[in-house]
Amino acid sequence: MIREAIHKVIARQNLDEAEMEEAMREITNGVASPEQIASFVTALRMKGETPIEIAAAAKVIREKALRVDGGDEVVSLDREEITVEKETILRTTTGATGGTKVFNISTATALIAAGRGVKVAKSVRRSTPGFCGCADVLDALGIYLDMTPTQIERCLREIGICFIYDPLAGNGLSHLVPVRERIGIRTIFNLVDPLINPAQARTQLLGVYEPELTETMAAVLRNLGIKKALVFCGEDTLDEITLTGKTKVTFLQEDHMKTYFIEPDDFGMRKATLKDIEGGTKTRNAEIIIGILKGEKGPRRDIAVLNAAAVFTVAGKAQDLSEGLDLANESIDSGAAFEKLEHLVRFARGEQRFLRSPVELYL
Repeated sequence: MIREAIHKVIARQNLDEAEMEEAMREITNGVASPEQIASFVTALRMKGETPIEIAAAAKVIREKALRVDGGDEVVSLDREEITVEKETILRTTTGATGGTKVFNISTATALIAAGRGVKVAKSVRRSTPGFCGCADVLDALGIYLDMTPTQIERCLREIGICFIYDPLAGNGLSHLVPVRERIGIRTIFNLVDPLINPAQARTQLLGVYEPELTETMAAVLRNLGIKKALVFCGEDTLDEITLTGKTKVTFLQEDHMKTYFIEPDDFGMRKATLKDIEGGTKTRNAEIIIGILKGEKGPRRDIAVLNAAAVFTVAGKAQDLSEGLDLANESIDSGAAFEKLEHLVRFARGEQRFLRSPVELYL
C-alpha cells in the first residue's frame, strides 16, 4: 500500500481514511523502508496534509501510544515538542546555547490552570540533546517523570495535574526517529505528536506552528472526537497565545468552528517583545516558572496567565478570556499555583520508591 500511496500523493491526490491508515500501519509496523517513509511524508508535506489524513495518522499512532484513564473533565494541553527535525530546532531554539527562544509557557500555564481546579494532562518528551523541552524543564523543577500508567492516573486524580512522559522512540516506533532526523523538515509526524492525547481528554488546547493550520487542526480534533477545543497560532511565539502581536484562534464546539484574532490590547495588556519573554537553559526556564508562580510581575507572567485564561475558558470555568484572566491571576496571587507545583513534586518523588526496575514502566 505504501507504494500506491506515494504515487497518489505525488500526483497531489488526497488519501481517504482507509488508505491513510493502511499506509501508516505499514510505517509504524516497520514494513515500509526508510526511503519509502521519507518519500511519503515529504510528498504529503508538499501536497498539504488534509484533516482526514492527519486524523487517520493520529489514530494509528495512538494504537501504539501510552494510554491512561484521565477520567471526566480533563483538558489536554499539548504542543509540538522540540524533537529531532532541524526545522523545529531552528524555529524554537537559540542554537548552540541550547536555550529556547521563549520560556516553557505551556508548563507554567498548566500549573496555573490546575491551581484553580482544572484537571490538566500534558504529554511531554525530552528534547534533542542540548535543548530544553517540557520534560527537561520539569526535571529542573524536581518533577520525576518516569511513572507507570497507574501512577500517572493517581497523580491526575489526587493532584489534578499530570505530565505524561512518552518517549519519542518508545512504543515500537524507534525506527522513525532516524528517518525524521535525516529528513530534517516538519512532516505529518509533527502534526500528529500533540494529538496522541494519552489521557483521552475530550477537551483540548492545541498550539500550532503555522496560522494556516488552525482550521485544519480544529477539523482534525473534531474527527478525533474532541468536543471542545481552542487551536491557536501567535505571531513570533508561534504555538502560544502571544503578547508580541496578533494570535489567530479557531474555536471548536461540537460541529461548529469559528476563527478570530485577538491582541494584547483586547485584555488591557501591553504588547511585548520576544526579548521580554525569552527563555534559556532548563535551569533558567525553571527559575522563570517558579518566579511566575510566586507572583513576579511582568510580560512572562502576562503571557502565562493569558494562556491559562484560555484553559479556563475551554474547560467551562470561565465565560470568556477576560473572566479566565481573573481566575489565572487568582491562582497565582492566592499561592494555589505554586502549591500545586509543590504537591506535584512531592507526589512524584514519593512514587520513585515503588519502581523496582525501568522495565516496569512499560509492562
